[in-house]
This record gives sequence, structure tokens and C-alpha cells, in this order.
Amino acid sequence: MFGNLGLAAATAAAMAVLCLLQPSLAKLPPGVTVCPRSDSPIQYNKCILQQLQAITPFLAKGIPAIRLPALDPLQLPSLTVDRNLEALKIKANMSNIQVFGGSNYLVDDLNADPNDLTVYIKVQIPYVHVRGNYDVQGRLLLLPLSGVGNFKGNFTNTEVRVNARGKEVADNNGVKRIEIDKLQTKIRVGDGNIKLKAPRSHTLTAEAAATFFNANPRLVLDIASPIIEDTATTISKALTARALSAFTKDELVPK
Repeated sequence: MFGNLGLAAATAAAMAVLCLLQPSLAKLPPGVTVCPRSDSPIQYNKCILQQLQAITPFLAKGIPAIRLPALDPLQLPSLTVDRNLEALKIKANMSNIQVFGGSNYLVDDLNADPNDLTVYIKVQIPYVHVRGNYDVQGRLLLLPLSGVGNFKGNFTNTEVRVNARGKEVADNNGVKRIEIDKLQTKIRVGDGNIKLKAPRSHTLTAEAAATFFNANPRLVLDIASPIIEDTATTISKALTARALSAFTKDELVPK
């Protein structure tokens, strides 16, 4: 479930980048407009924030014109996590994953620059629910993690900070486009609880893992933070790259 927290954060991270790279009007949902370049960073950021707020209601069902899938719930057929940290060693294959609540974010801070194609955004996600199936092997501190089953998790007050930078590239036809050059996420989940349901042969292990997490959510979430951030970064890049591929550079950043 640790990687699935990153999926919710990925929703906000991807939109942080796309809010800077304003596509052409023909491909924008109703009520969303292009932000003109401005000598005033304050006015430009204000415009970007307004457009981000305007596009948010369309995220749940997705935006086909910019190749964004439905984001609430965000669904993934599978997700693999393989990490060996000092306090957490885990190999997990998860499937039929659904993440609810990732598009209901609140923007705390935003700074975008269309000239060097950079954006920083800080958002809060008040509530996230995740569910799916798991097949896991590993350990958390001295607690063994082993078994198969399905999981549910509720997480609150997640803070996501994203730094992203784009770069100009030319495709095979020589058309100028923009792709992500750098994207970093920092995530802190405020609190959470989980439920694990497993076949009889894995019930005791599942109950022990869920009990430990629910008794020590801050400890476990801090240990798992690198996995959550890596997952968010990977999926954010994929979502953003998919959307950026629908446009030329001139469509994304009008002169």
C-alpha cells in the first residue's frame, strides 16, 4: 500500500506541471484559458492558480484531449515495489489498484516561470482512500511481511511539494515539443489506517502487519517515505509525458 499513496500524490504533481504548460484553447475544457506571459510573476502565478482551479473539476473523468485518464479514482492494473531500506525491505506486486481523493487537493503555494519552464507547487490532499490486491514479501523493522490478499487504506492531511523543469526537444519529424527534464516530489502523509484481508494461511501475518501499522502510523509512514516519493515521481512523469505528447511547444508555451 505504500506505493499506492504515491499515486494520489502523482495526480497533484502531474497537474502542477501541466498548469505551467498551458495548451491551446481548442484542447482545454470549457472555462479554462491560456495564461499570457507577464512581466509580473505575481500576476502570472495568480493566473496559473486560477486555471488550475478551473481544470480540477474535470480531472475525475479525465481529459481525453490532453490524454489524461480519469484521475479520481486513479486506476492502475498493476504496481511493483522492490526496495531494500535499512528499516524496510519489501518486494510487492499489487493489482487492481484504485485511489480516491487525489484530485481534491488544495494549493498552498505556487511559483511558475514560462521562460525557463520551471514550476514549484505545494498542495494539501485532505483525504485519500486506496484499495487493491497485494502479494508481498519482506520485513518492516523486525516484523515479517509475507502473504497475499487485498488491502484498504485511509490517509489524511498529505502534503505534496513538487519541483519540475521542462526542456525543449525535437521529435522524429523535427517538430519542437516539451518533455520533463527533472521532477522531484517531497511527500508527508499526516495520518492513516489500513485493513488487510488474507486467506486463512496468511491471516495471522496480515493481522500483525495491520495492527502494527495502525498503532504506529507516523513511524511506518516516515520509514516508507522514500517508496511513496519514488512512486509519485515515476507516475507523475508518466502522466505528464502522456499529456505533453499531445502538443507542440508552440501550443504549450505561446510566444
